[in-house]
Amino acid sequence: MHDYDAPAWRPLPVRPAALRWLLLLPLTLVFLPLWWVVWIALAACFYGVTTVVQLIVYVLPRTEDGAIRVLDATLGRVPFIPRWCVTPVALVREGDSAYYRARVDRHIARKTRLVETSRGLQRDLDLGVHYFRGAGAGYVLRVASEQGWDLHPVLRSHPRRRLRLRHSGRP
Repeated sequence: MHDYDAPAWRPLPVRPAALRWLLLLPLTLVFLPLWWVVWIALAACFYGVTTVVQLIVYVLPRTEDGAIRVLDATLGRVPFIPRWCVTPVALVREGDSAYYRARVDRHIARKTRLVETSRGLQRDLDLGVHYFRGAGAGYVLRVASEQGWDLHPVLRSHPRRRLRLRHSGRP
């Protein structure tokens, strides 16, 4: 099992207000739209390649896990919302762990209901660090495991960047 008290699983430290308002906010406003254009271009290229790879997967079914790992190793390393980005929620709620915990609780409960009603069609949950920054990855995993979620068996998670969970399918 995981050591939830290890420093990597705890909430991220609070960023100083001067850093958030004077450096990260202007960087977000200037570079985030450019970042999204590059991300969308990369996604279009990779998904174009995956259509060809999908043909190979249909012919050789055992290559599916390898294809998922290749896509994760490329596009999965480039986050849609980078860690340096400061969202309006992060500006206002920095250091407010109760807000982040309630946010994680609502999101996991909603995704659990969706999995249970859709008969397991969407069993994956991908949470970026901007979503659970004030609560910590250990809290997310603790709450999610109570509702049938566990770390994804194929895709890698990193508690300081992104958590990838998969539902067990049992209520």
